[in-house]
Amino acid sequence: MNPTQRSSIQHVHGSVVARFASWLLLSLLLGLACGGPNAWAQQGGPKTVSATATLTILKGAVQCIAAGGNQAQPAMDGMNLAVGDRVLTGANSEALITFLDGSTLTVMPKGDVTVKQAEVGTQRSTIAVRINLGKVWARVVRLADQKSSFSLESNTATATVHDGLIGGQQDEDGTFTCWTKAGSLTVTDRRGQSLTLVPGQKALVKGETAPAPLPFAVHQSVLTVVASSNVLPLVLMDDAVRVAGFVAPGVEVNQVFGSFTGQGEDGTRTVEVPAGVPGPFTLVMEGLEPGPFHLTLSGSFKGVLAYLQPLSGTIAKGQRLHARIDQVLDPATLGDPKQAKVRSGAASAFTPLAGSLPGKILLSPDEVAAADRSH
Repeated sequence: MNPTQRSSIQHVHGSVVARFASWLLLSLLLGLACGGPNAWAQQGGPKTVSATATLTILKGAVQCIAAGGNQAQPAMDGMNLAVGDRVLTGANSEALITFLDGSTLTVMPKGDVTVKQAEVGTQRSTIAVRINLGKVWARVVRLADQKSSFSLESNTATATVHDGLIGGQQDEDGTFTCWTKAGSLTVTDRRGQSLTLVPGQKALVKGETAPAPLPFAVHQSVLTVVASSNVLPLVLMDDAVRVAGFVAPGVEVNQVFGSFTGQGEDGTRTVEVPAGVPGPFTLVMEGLEPGPFHLTLSGSFKGVLAYLQPLSGTIAKGQRLHARIDQVLDPATLGDPKQAKVRSGAASAFTPLAGSLPGKILLSPDEVAAADRSH
Protein backbone atom coordinates (compact mmCIF):
# COMPACT_ATOMS: atom_id res chain seq x y z
CA MET A 1 0.00 0.00 0.00
CA ASN A 2 1.53 3.35 -1.04
CA PRO A 3 1.21 6.54 1.07
CA THR A 4 -1.63 7.96 -1.01
CA GLN A 5 -3.64 4.80 -0.56
CA ARG A 6 -2.86 4.68 3.14
CA SER A 7 -4.31 8.15 3.69
CA SER A 8 -7.55 7.33 1.87
CA ILE A 9 -10.55 5.70 3.48
CA GLN A 10 -10.84 1.98 3.03
CA HIS A 11 -14.39 0.84 2.44
CA VAL A 12 -14.46 -2.47 4.23
CA HIS A 13 -16.90 -5.27 3.58
CA GLY A 14 -15.68 -7.66 6.19
CA SER A 15 -12.14 -6.28 6.59
CA VAL A 16 -10.09 -3.21 7.44
CA VAL A 17 -8.09 -3.82 4.25
CA ALA A 18 -10.09 -3.29 1.05
CA ARG A 19 -9.50 -3.56 -2.69
CA PHE A 20 -8.41 0.08 -2.96
CA ALA A 21 -8.15 0.40 -6.72
CA SER A 22 -11.63 -0.86 -7.51
CA TRP A 23 -13.10 1.11 -4.59
CA LEU A 24 -11.49 4.37 -5.74
CA LEU A 25 -12.79 3.92 -9.29
CA LEU A 26 -16.30 3.29 -7.98
CA SER A 27 -16.08 6.28 -5.64
CA LEU A 28 -15.03 8.61 -8.44
CA LEU A 29 -17.90 7.44 -10.61
CA LEU A 30 -20.53 7.59 -7.89
CA GLY A 31 -19.23 10.77 -6.28
CA LEU A 32 -20.72 12.80 -9.12
CA ALA A 33 -24.21 12.17 -7.72
CA CYS A 34 -24.16 13.86 -4.32
CA GLY A 35 -20.87 15.09 -2.80
CA GLY A 36 -18.41 15.18 -5.66
CA PRO A 37 -15.16 13.17 -5.93
CA ASN A 38 -14.04 11.45 -2.77
CA ALA A 39 -12.64 13.98 -0.32
CA TRP A 40 -10.53 11.57 1.67
CA ALA A 41 -8.38 10.74 -1.33
CA GLN A 42 -7.20 14.35 -1.54
CA GLN A 43 -3.79 15.20 -0.20
CA GLY A 44 -2.64 18.31 1.67
CA GLY A 45 -4.55 21.37 2.79
CA PRO A 46 -7.46 21.44 5.25
CA LYS A 47 -9.86 18.56 5.60
CA THR A 48 -12.89 20.84 5.17
CA VAL A 49 -13.82 20.22 1.52
CA SER A 50 -17.01 19.91 -0.49
CA ALA A 51 -17.40 16.19 0.15
CA THR A 52 -17.90 15.83 3.88
CA ALA A 53 -19.01 12.23 4.42
CA THR A 54 -19.42 8.87 2.78
CA LEU A 55 -22.63 6.85 2.55
CA THR A 56 -22.66 3.11 3.17
CA ILE A 57 -25.83 1.14 2.43
CA LEU A 58 -26.21 -1.43 5.20
CA LYS A 59 -29.31 -3.00 3.71
CA GLY A 60 -32.23 -2.33 1.39
CA ALA A 61 -32.78 0.60 -0.96
CA VAL A 62 -31.58 4.09 0.02
CA GLN A 63 -32.21 7.40 -1.76
CA CYS A 64 -30.35 10.70 -1.83
CA ILE A 65 -31.48 14.24 -2.60
CA ALA A 66 -28.60 16.53 -3.55
CA ALA A 67 -28.26 19.87 -1.78
CA GLY A 68 -30.63 22.43 -3.25
CA GLY A 69 -32.58 19.79 -5.13
CA ASN A 70 -35.94 18.15 -4.60
CA GLN A 71 -35.67 15.00 -6.68
CA ALA A 72 -34.75 11.78 -4.87
CA GLN A 73 -32.33 9.50 -6.70
CA PRO A 74 -31.20 5.97 -5.86
CA ALA A 75 -28.14 6.18 -3.61
CA MET A 76 -25.08 4.06 -4.30
CA ASP A 77 -22.91 2.31 -1.76
CA GLY A 78 -19.73 4.33 -1.22
CA MET A 79 -20.97 7.62 -2.66
CA ASN A 80 -19.95 10.97 -1.19
CA LEU A 81 -22.20 13.38 0.68
CA ALA A 82 -21.89 17.15 0.90
CA VAL A 83 -23.47 19.68 3.23
CA GLY A 84 -27.14 20.00 2.34
CA ASP A 85 -27.51 16.46 1.00
CA ARG A 86 -30.44 14.40 2.27
CA VAL A 87 -30.48 10.64 2.87
CA LEU A 88 -33.74 8.70 2.88
CA THR A 89 -34.17 5.07 3.93
CA GLY A 90 -37.07 2.79 3.08
CA ALA A 91 -39.16 0.63 5.38
CA ASN A 92 -36.59 -2.17 5.33
CA SER A 93 -33.46 -0.13 4.72
CA GLU A 94 -30.59 1.19 6.82
CA ALA A 95 -27.70 3.46 5.91
CA LEU A 96 -24.44 4.53 7.55
CA ILE A 97 -22.96 8.01 7.15
CA THR A 98 -19.26 8.25 8.01
CA PHE A 99 -17.79 11.72 8.51
CA LEU A 100 -14.18 12.75 7.93
CA ASP A 101 -13.31 12.59 11.63
CA GLY A 102 -14.54 8.99 11.87
CA SER A 103 -17.87 9.78 13.56
CA THR A 104 -20.71 7.67 12.19
CA LEU A 105 -24.47 8.05 11.94
CA THR A 106 -26.72 5.02 11.40
CA VAL A 107 -30.00 5.98 9.73
CA MET A 108 -32.69 3.51 10.71
CA PRO A 109 -35.63 2.42 8.48
CA LYS A 110 -38.10 5.10 7.33
CA GLY A 111 -35.53 7.79 8.00
CA ASP A 112 -34.95 11.19 6.40
CA VAL A 113 -31.88 13.20 7.46
CA THR A 114 -29.92 16.17 6.13
CA VAL A 115 -26.20 16.85 6.55
CA LYS A 116 -26.53 20.43 7.83
CA GLN A 117 -22.93 21.18 8.87
CA ALA A 118 -19.66 19.27 8.67
CA GLU A 119 -16.55 21.27 9.45
CA VAL A 120 -13.82 18.78 10.24
CA GLY A 121 -10.25 19.46 11.24
CA THR A 122 -7.46 17.52 12.89
CA GLN A 123 -8.20 18.86 16.37
CA ARG A 124 -11.79 20.14 16.12
CA SER A 125 -15.01 19.10 14.39
CA THR A 126 -18.42 20.73 14.20
CA ILE A 127 -20.99 18.38 12.75
CA ALA A 128 -24.75 18.87 12.68
CA VAL A 129 -27.39 16.55 11.26
CA ARG A 130 -31.04 17.49 10.93
CA ILE A 131 -33.49 14.65 11.51
CA ASN A 132 -36.44 15.40 9.27
CA LEU A 133 -38.12 12.13 10.19
CA GLY A 134 -37.20 8.83 11.78
CA LYS A 135 -34.50 7.51 14.10
CA VAL A 136 -30.69 7.68 14.05
CA TRP A 137 -27.80 6.40 16.15
CA ALA A 138 -24.40 8.14 16.25
CA ARG A 139 -20.92 7.21 17.42
CA VAL A 140 -19.07 10.47 17.98
CA VAL A 141 -15.28 10.33 18.16
CA ARG A 142 -13.33 12.18 20.83
CA LEU A 143 -11.13 14.98 19.54
CA ALA A 144 -8.57 17.03 21.48
CA ASP A 145 -10.48 20.31 21.30
CA GLN A 146 -13.29 20.43 23.85
CA LYS A 147 -15.18 22.77 21.54
CA SER A 148 -15.73 19.93 19.08
CA SER A 149 -19.39 19.03 18.83
CA PHE A 150 -21.84 16.73 17.13
CA SER A 151 -25.50 17.78 17.05
CA LEU A 152 -28.77 16.12 16.16
CA GLU A 153 -31.35 18.74 15.27
CA SER A 154 -35.10 18.88 14.72
CA ASN A 155 -37.58 21.70 14.31
CA THR A 156 -38.17 21.70 18.09
CA ALA A 157 -34.81 20.94 19.73
CA THR A 158 -31.09 20.33 19.37
CA ALA A 159 -29.08 17.58 21.11
CA THR A 160 -25.31 18.16 21.29
CA VAL A 161 -22.42 16.04 22.54
CA HIS A 162 -18.62 16.32 22.51
CA ASP A 163 -18.12 12.58 22.14
CA GLY A 164 -20.04 9.42 22.90
CA LEU A 165 -22.90 7.22 21.71
CA ILE A 166 -26.15 9.07 21.13
CA GLY A 167 -29.44 8.77 19.28
CA GLY A 168 -32.35 10.89 18.17
CA GLN A 169 -35.82 10.45 16.72
CA GLN A 170 -38.23 12.84 15.04
CA ASP A 171 -41.86 11.67 14.92
CA GLU A 172 -44.54 12.85 12.53
CA ASP A 173 -46.44 14.50 15.38
CA GLY A 174 -43.45 16.74 16.11
CA THR A 175 -42.11 14.85 19.13
CA PHE A 176 -38.31 14.79 19.32
CA THR A 177 -36.60 12.14 21.47
CA CYS A 178 -32.88 11.86 22.17
CA TRP A 179 -30.79 9.33 24.07
CA THR A 180 -27.24 8.85 25.28
CA LYS A 181 -25.43 5.61 26.02
CA ALA A 182 -22.05 7.30 26.50
CA GLY A 183 -21.20 10.97 26.86
CA SER A 184 -23.07 13.92 28.35
CA LEU A 185 -25.78 15.08 25.94
CA THR A 186 -27.15 18.61 26.16
CA VAL A 187 -30.71 19.07 24.90
CA THR A 188 -31.97 22.58 24.12
CA ASP A 189 -35.54 23.27 23.01
CA ARG A 190 -36.62 26.15 20.79
CA ARG A 191 -37.33 28.34 23.82
CA GLY A 192 -33.73 27.99 24.99
CA GLN A 193 -34.45 25.62 27.89
CA SER A 194 -31.53 23.21 28.32
CA LEU A 195 -31.10 19.84 29.97
CA THR A 196 -27.98 17.68 30.23
CA LEU A 197 -28.47 13.93 30.01
CA VAL A 198 -26.02 11.39 31.42
CA PRO A 199 -25.48 7.90 29.98
CA GLY A 200 -28.58 5.76 30.34
CA GLN A 201 -31.00 8.66 30.01
CA LYS A 202 -33.32 10.04 27.34
CA ALA A 203 -35.51 13.11 26.95
CA LEU A 204 -38.69 13.94 25.02
CA VAL A 205 -39.41 17.38 23.60
CA LYS A 206 -43.02 17.97 22.60
CA GLY A 207 -45.01 21.16 22.49
CA GLU A 208 -44.28 23.60 25.27
CA THR A 209 -43.37 20.95 27.84
CA ALA A 210 -39.81 21.36 29.13
CA PRO A 211 -37.59 18.31 28.51
CA ALA A 212 -37.07 16.02 31.50
CA PRO A 213 -34.68 13.04 31.97
CA LEU A 214 -36.11 9.53 31.65
CA PRO A 215 -34.48 6.05 31.74
CA PHE A 216 -33.21 4.77 28.40
CA ALA A 217 -33.23 1.14 27.23
CA VAL A 218 -33.82 -0.15 23.70
CA HIS A 219 -34.50 -3.72 24.85
CA GLN A 220 -35.07 -4.92 28.39
CA SER A 221 -32.82 -7.88 27.54
CA VAL A 222 -29.13 -7.16 26.95
CA LEU A 223 -26.19 -9.27 25.76
CA THR A 224 -22.76 -8.31 27.10
CA VAL A 225 -19.26 -9.46 26.16
CA VAL A 226 -16.25 -8.48 28.28
CA ALA A 227 -12.94 -9.51 26.72
CA SER A 228 -9.37 -9.52 28.01
CA SER A 229 -7.00 -6.85 26.74
CA ASN A 230 -5.19 -9.09 24.25
CA VAL A 231 -8.21 -9.62 21.98
CA LEU A 232 -10.58 -7.45 19.95
CA PRO A 233 -14.25 -8.47 20.31
CA LEU A 234 -16.80 -7.73 17.58
CA VAL A 235 -20.50 -8.69 17.70
CA LEU A 236 -22.53 -9.24 14.54
CA MET A 237 -26.24 -8.81 15.17
CA ASP A 238 -28.95 -11.32 14.29
CA ASP A 239 -29.70 -9.44 11.04
CA ALA A 240 -26.18 -10.37 9.84
CA VAL A 241 -25.70 -6.70 8.89
CA ARG A 242 -24.95 -4.42 11.85
CA VAL A 243 -21.81 -4.74 13.98
CA ALA A 244 -20.56 -3.31 17.26
CA GLY A 245 -17.11 -3.78 18.72
CA PHE A 246 -13.44 -3.23 17.98
CA VAL A 247 -11.31 -3.63 14.85
CA ALA A 248 -7.99 -2.25 16.16
CA PRO A 249 -6.63 -0.79 19.42
CA GLY A 250 -8.53 2.45 19.99
CA VAL A 251 -10.69 1.87 16.91
CA GLU A 252 -14.28 0.87 17.54
CA VAL A 253 -17.39 0.58 15.40
CA ASN A 254 -20.93 0.98 16.63
CA GLN A 255 -23.80 0.64 14.18
CA VAL A 256 -26.33 -0.83 16.63
CA PHE A 257 -28.95 1.48 18.13
CA GLY A 258 -28.68 1.54 21.92
CA SER A 259 -25.46 -0.48 22.12
CA PHE A 260 -22.29 0.26 24.06
CA THR A 261 -18.63 -0.19 23.18
CA GLY A 262 -15.91 0.82 25.57
CA GLN A 263 -12.51 -0.01 27.08
CA GLY A 264 -11.79 -0.14 30.80
CA GLU A 265 -8.74 1.16 32.61
CA ASP A 266 -7.47 -2.43 32.90
CA GLY A 267 -7.59 -2.79 29.09
CA THR A 268 -10.65 -5.04 28.99
CA ARG A 269 -13.08 -4.29 26.16
CA THR A 270 -16.85 -4.38 26.57
CA VAL A 271 -19.53 -4.78 23.92
CA GLU A 272 -23.16 -4.52 25.01
CA VAL A 273 -26.04 -4.88 22.55
CA PRO A 274 -29.85 -4.99 22.79
CA ALA A 275 -30.84 -8.65 22.79
CA GLY A 276 -34.59 -9.14 22.88
CA VAL A 277 -34.34 -11.78 20.14
CA PRO A 278 -33.15 -15.41 20.15
CA GLY A 279 -30.33 -14.64 17.72
CA PRO A 280 -28.15 -15.93 16.34
CA PHE A 281 -25.51 -13.39 17.20
CA THR A 282 -21.93 -13.92 16.04
CA LEU A 283 -18.96 -13.13 18.26
CA VAL A 284 -15.67 -12.54 16.46
CA MET A 285 -12.34 -12.16 18.22
CA GLU A 286 -9.00 -11.10 16.80
CA GLY A 287 -5.75 -11.65 18.66
CA LEU A 288 -3.67 -8.59 19.50
CA GLU A 289 -1.01 -10.53 21.37
CA PRO A 290 -0.39 -14.28 21.33
CA GLY A 291 -1.35 -16.32 24.37
CA PRO A 292 -4.34 -17.18 26.52
CA PHE A 293 -7.47 -15.04 26.36
CA HIS A 294 -10.47 -14.77 28.64
CA LEU A 295 -13.91 -13.33 28.14
CA THR A 296 -17.29 -13.38 29.80
CA LEU A 297 -20.57 -13.69 27.94
CA SER A 298 -23.72 -12.74 29.82
CA GLY A 299 -27.38 -12.00 29.26
CA SER A 300 -29.61 -9.94 31.53
CA PHE A 301 -33.21 -8.76 31.77
CA LYS A 302 -33.93 -5.38 33.36
CA GLY A 303 -30.46 -5.47 34.87
CA VAL A 304 -30.89 -8.92 36.46
CA LEU A 305 -28.45 -11.58 35.29
CA ALA A 306 -30.10 -14.43 33.34
CA TYR A 307 -27.00 -16.38 32.27
CA LEU A 308 -23.23 -16.18 32.51
CA GLN A 309 -20.68 -18.12 30.45
CA PRO A 310 -16.92 -17.75 30.97
CA LEU A 311 -14.92 -18.47 27.82
CA SER A 312 -11.20 -18.94 27.41
CA GLY A 313 -8.60 -20.30 25.05
CA THR A 314 -5.38 -19.48 23.25
CA ILE A 315 -5.03 -17.18 20.28
CA ALA A 316 -2.22 -16.10 17.96
CA LYS A 317 -1.54 -12.50 16.99
CA GLY A 318 -3.76 -11.62 14.03
CA GLN A 319 -5.77 -14.81 14.33
CA ARG A 320 -9.56 -14.54 14.13
CA LEU A 321 -11.96 -16.84 15.90
CA HIS A 322 -15.73 -16.81 15.89
CA ALA A 323 -18.59 -18.40 17.79
CA ARG A 324 -22.38 -18.44 17.47
CA ILE A 325 -24.53 -17.14 20.33
CA ASP A 326 -28.11 -18.35 20.77
CA GLN A 327 -30.61 -17.32 23.43
CA VAL A 328 -33.80 -18.77 24.89
CA LEU A 329 -36.56 -16.25 25.58
CA ASP A 330 -39.64 -16.52 27.74
CA PRO A 331 -42.37 -17.74 25.30
CA ALA A 332 -44.87 -15.34 26.84
CA THR A 333 -42.74 -12.38 25.73
CA LEU A 334 -41.85 -13.49 22.20
CA GLY A 335 -42.79 -11.14 19.40
CA ASP A 336 -41.88 -7.91 21.20
CA PRO A 337 -38.08 -7.47 21.25
CA LYS A 338 -38.36 -4.40 23.47
CA GLN A 339 -40.01 -6.36 26.29
CA ALA A 340 -38.77 -9.89 25.55
CA LYS A 341 -37.30 -11.65 28.58
CA VAL A 342 -34.14 -13.69 28.10
CA ARG A 343 -34.00 -16.91 30.13
CA SER A 344 -30.72 -18.45 29.04
CA GLY A 345 -28.06 -18.33 26.38
CA ALA A 346 -24.79 -19.89 25.30
CA ALA A 347 -21.97 -19.56 22.80
CA SER A 348 -20.72 -22.39 20.64
CA ALA A 349 -17.06 -23.41 20.64
CA PHE A 350 -14.71 -20.99 18.94
CA THR A 351 -13.56 -21.95 15.46
CA PRO A 352 -11.13 -20.17 13.10
CA LEU A 353 -12.65 -17.45 10.92
CA ALA A 354 -11.41 -17.59 7.37
CA GLY A 355 -11.48 -14.42 5.32
CA SER A 356 -12.65 -10.99 6.32
CA LEU A 357 -14.55 -9.54 9.25
CA PRO A 358 -18.34 -9.53 9.00
CA GLY A 359 -20.41 -6.46 8.26
CA LYS A 360 -19.60 -3.19 6.51
CA ILE A 361 -16.99 -1.07 8.22
CA LEU A 362 -15.82 2.34 7.02
CA LEU A 363 -12.84 3.98 8.72
CA SER A 364 -11.46 7.51 8.68
CA PRO A 365 -7.81 8.09 7.66
CA ASP A 366 -6.70 8.29 11.31
CA GLU A 367 -8.50 5.05 12.12
CA VAL A 368 -6.96 3.34 9.08
CA ALA A 369 -3.53 4.44 10.26
CA ALA A 370 -4.25 3.09 13.74
CA ALA A 371 -5.42 -0.21 12.31
CA ASP A 372 -2.30 -0.45 10.15
CA ARG A 373 -0.05 0.21 13.16
CA SER A 374 -1.79 -2.52 15.15
CA HIS A 375 -1.05 -5.05 12.46
